[in-house]
Amino acid sequence: MQSFPCAGGDGRGAARLWSMPVAGRGLAVLLVALSVLSSALLLGVSGTPARAAVLSLDAPESTGDGKPFVVTVMADAPGDVVLDWRGQAVTVPVAPADAGAAGSASPAGPVRWIGQALLAVPLDTKPGTETLRARVAGQPKSAPAVTRAVAVVRAAYPEQRLTVEGKYVNPDKAALDRHEAERARVKAALALRTPERLWALPMARPVPGDVSSLFGLRRVFNGEPRAPHRGLDLRGEAGELVKACAAGRVVLAENHYFAGNSVYIDHGMGVVSMYFHLLAMDVAPGQMVARDQVIGRVGSTGRVTGPHLHFGMAVLGDMVDPQVLLDPQISLERAPANSGAPTRE
Repeated sequence: MQSFPCAGGDGRGAARLWSMPVAGRGLAVLLVALSVLSSALLLGVSGTPARAAVLSLDAPESTGDGKPFVVTVMADAPGDVVLDWRGQAVTVPVAPADAGAAGSASPAGPVRWIGQALLAVPLDTKPGTETLRARVAGQPKSAPAVTRAVAVVRAAYPEQRLTVEGKYVNPDKAALDRHEAERARVKAALALRTPERLWALPMARPVPGDVSSLFGLRRVFNGEPRAPHRGLDLRGEAGELVKACAAGRVVLAENHYFAGNSVYIDHGMGVVSMYFHLLAMDVAPGQMVARDQVIGRVGSTGRVTGPHLHFGMAVLGDMVDPQVLLDPQISLERAPANSGAPTRE
């Protein structure tokens, strides 16, 4: 018998004796060589780190306060992308680009993967410059990133004067306590960051009626200044169907002191729509809804001067102008200034 050294089966590479007849020496040598080659190949594969995707970023050069805008990320390899914006991190899932985009070129090279996100700056943000960063998911915030400077400009919002019941201008303590409890639930709904993107642009119009009150109007109720209008009022007759602007999950469906019967829908990636003053609510929390699905009826519950739909939109917790998300003819980069049109609260 003749012995040949062989790597130990315990994975620690310890030598041991493998005894076999001399006549099988050629086979033994072959087996050892194959084992060494296989180990080398495995080490080569596992020891080579995957290449990080090369990114490019498409974002507007400027935006108005309270105006949402679209950001497009492009990559030459699969993998989620993280956008760092105003202290928040938004994960953007990417998908294979269509045939036309796949052959196009960007600063990163051929575009094979693409994703989109909605961002915004809050109403009344001071003019200045914000920095948008894009990095490959899994990398720390300190890692190299693609950046874009986005200038913030002030949009013009006119004043609006309304007359409502006195209890809605100066509520009593019980009403204020109720309102604070409702605000806490709304804040939790707007803080959702569901990773799936369920929205698509342009979004569906919840009711066909024209705009009666624009986003951002400086409100004066019964002669007393109050918070700006943070939604879009759409004309509608009492009982008219209200439809979801995009697919999503209902997170709130309840009666609120100021907003009346209210429905909040999470559309993913920090985008939440809301529908106020409803006569009836046809959905329940936790329910998944499709784009254009009926969620309620136009009404006049809460602080109102007549039947209509207050349609609101939040992006990463900030209320934004929904009009630019409904009308493809309006630039998402710079929406037109609002006018003081006749309105209902």
